[in-house]
Amino acid sequence: MKKVAPFGNAAGGKSTLASRLAEVTGLPLYPLDRIQYAEPGIVRPLVMVMSNSRTTVVTLLRSEFAEEVASGFARLGRIPQTDIIWFLDYFVSLSGAESEALLDALADSAAMAFGPPSRPTLNDRGTVDAPPGLAHMCEARNRPGAKGGTRYMDVKMLGADPALREPGGYHPNWREQFTPLHFQPRPDLLADLSEMKAAKAPLMRKLVNTALTKSLGLRKETLAGGVNKFIGRCGDCELTVHVDFGGMLSQLGYTVTLKSTAGQPLASLLSYERLWGTGGRWDYLTEENAPRCITFFAEQLTYLADLTQRLLAEPDAAPDRRGM
Repeated sequence: MKKVAPFGNAAGGKSTLASRLAEVTGLPLYPLDRIQYAEPGIVRPLVMVMSNSRTTVVTLLRSEFAEEVASGFARLGRIPQTDIIWFLDYFVSLSGAESEALLDALADSAAMAFGPPSRPTLNDRGTVDAPPGLAHMCEARNRPGAKGGTRYMDVKMLGADPALREPGGYHPNWREQFTPLHFQPRPDLLADLSEMKAAKAPLMRKLVNTALTKSLGLRKETLAGGVNKFIGRCGDCELTVHVDFGGMLSQLGYTVTLKSTAGQPLASLLSYERLWGTGGRWDYLTEENAPRCITFFAEQLTYLADLTQRLLAEPDAAPDRRGM
């Protein structure tokens, strides 16, 4: 799947469906309401031209990604998410040219999250073409047998059905694609399968609440459906984080919105994982690793705020208000 464009009546669930598809497939998400109605009382024309500012953001993100690769994925390697674990293993399998092409595509896609929302360039069919490197990655990840096993299966399923810890617990089509690596859990995240206990929502709520209110000084609001909203200042940004602990196969999902102190949109529907083309929810959290992972989660939020400010601090990257 390279592109999806949900259509339907108002309040029909299009945005919810699109957001979930973005999480599952890693495709970029372009909510048109946020693009055209970025601010109350202002309707923007649905026209986008690749500007100097966006080019600058792409270049800076590409440099940021290169630094992450050079560090041995110091940040990505700490994220308890099976899509990320898969991505890291996939990345090292690429040739030099393939990895460079993928990083280029990821930077181009990730740039859409920063600055005032803008519309992507559409093809003749009115849809968005995924760059070949990104499209190939999504295709590889969605193949039968690409994931699964104790390395790429979420811990809820591994706990509920122990048969999934062995190749025999899967359909033959999946087993044909498995490698020994599929059944080698990440030792830093899941050291002992026999002692594995998936972290449950009450523990996650407690850890997240402590990390975000006490460590970051954010204030908490509880929304419908058990979603927690955290609001506060982070550097020179106004930070809003929505965190939920639901999901049949996941344990934590989040989005970050950043605005200037004047209320100007700086980044929306942001997560660090989405910058890397995954966009999924954390699903490899155990009672053992959850405390340190949630401490890292708070660090990640600070990093995203800092990254946004650095990206948009460049003269050519500052959001242009003219013509809005």
